Amino acid sequence: MKDKFSLDKNLEKHSVAETCPIACDYNKNIDLATSAQEKAKLVFSEYSQLISQEIDEYKNKFPYYNQELNKTFYFSSRAKVLEKDKKNNITILYGIIEDITFIELQKKELEKNSDTIDKYVMISTTDLKGNITDVSTSFCELSGYTKDELIGATHSIIRHPDTPNKIFKDMWLTIKKGNTWKGEIKDKNKNGESFWIYNIISPNFDEKGKISGYTSIKHNVTDKKTIEKLSQRDKLTNLYNRIKIDDTLNREIEKAKRYKLNFSIVIIDIDNFKSINDKHGHIAGDKVLIEFAKILKTNIRKIDTAGRWGGEEFIIISENTDIYSTQQLAEKLRLSIENFDFEMIGKNTASFGVSQYKENDTIESLINRADKALYKAKKNGKNRVEILK
Repeated sequence: MKDKFSLDKNLEKHSVAETCPIACDYNKNIDLATSAQEKAKLVFSEYSQLISQEIDEYKNKFPYYNQELNKTFYFSSRAKVLEKDKKNNITILYGIIEDITFIELQKKELEKNSDTIDKYVMISTTDLKGNITDVSTSFCELSGYTKDELIGATHSIIRHPDTPNKIFKDMWLTIKKGNTWKGEIKDKNKNGESFWIYNIISPNFDEKGKISGYTSIKHNVTDKKTIEKLSQRDKLTNLYNRIKIDDTLNREIEKAKRYKLNFSIVIIDIDNFKSINDKHGHIAGDKVLIEFAKILKTNIRKIDTAGRWGGEEFIIISENTDIYSTQQLAEKLRLSIENFDFEMIGKNTASFGVSQYKENDTIESLINRADKALYKAKKNGKNRVEILK
């Protein structure tokens, strides 16, 4: 401390009036940055009030510029009258000066970083009920809402209807236990436009270790999801492609093994498709494929997956469904196709092969049974549904 105030180390005592950077004439003994002058005057004024007994104690902070070191330090100054004589004169005055330079510099750095974080990082905090208590400027820009509109609301204000309840149930179950939840969520902005965020939600704890709220750090992954979607979709029909179907089948097989669940598949082949191309041309053939895909998407459940398996073959993955229920779905699709008027060719039909997952099945063995069932449907006259257990 002596070094920072440039005091004489050889002296056992220092005169407050001559050497203390608070009590002395600071204009004479210390140089302060212009922005700190008013603060220094306040500190000196309060100290003078203490000496004149206008107040009994004070506590303040002040900057101190050391000319020899060419460096500004920051100090916390506290002083208190401990004892007075019978004439009310101060006999014991206790004071302490603490070097808080590191703390102050850290605060300044934090303030600078906070501005950067607010501008570029999407953060929101909520209370225990999910009411938003604070939100960064960055998140406001993505959501299209102002801070005033978001604070006090819940995140349901940006919830997209496509996002299933299961995600939010899992999220709340995780964070209420004091754990961190991570995952991708589809949301919508104030204008109704959708966007995707990767969310990391962690609980906040009070001094007693109890959860006091939650903090969410978000990362915009809309571009990533768009690229994923493009890479998983068949360009012509917009159904899932072979890569996505393989991933889905692997996932369903793992679920079936772990939870002992049923799932079934349907492989569909457009009847006489080569003749369509030969008679009406490839443009007409492409149009049939597009219309065929729309029929499939319209007639399956939300939890089912439709994909283009290759050429004029399509596949349906039916979750939590046995072979007989899937056979009924296939029959529904068969009738819808049979009764549909294709724009460029009129009426046409399709054949269906159905199989159900069995213990120790692989993708190849499951597909092979469905293929055999499809071959049977073709052999027996087409426009049919056949199953193979």
